[in-house]
Amino acid sequence: MTAADRDVLSPREVAERAGFSYHAILRAIRRGDLHALEPVPGHYRIEVTEYERWLHRPAQRPVAPTRREPAGLPRAR
Repeated sequence: MTAADRDVLSPREVAERAGFSYHAILRAIRRGDLHALEPVPGHYRIEVTEYERWLHRPAQRPVAPTRREPAGLPRAR
């Protein structure tokens, strides 16, 4: 059975298919961008349908936190 015949892929297989590094795939999993099963701790499996969803989803830019002035203090002029 080849990787093309299976319903799940390893992070390394996803990296090869998508053209990303193995570590980039692990970061996507840990961030929650790419959902993976973890049948054994530290060993991830990604469903092919999830890989395709993730691959075609537009990249999200991280939102920088806005700086807020402390309440009750007058603003400097």
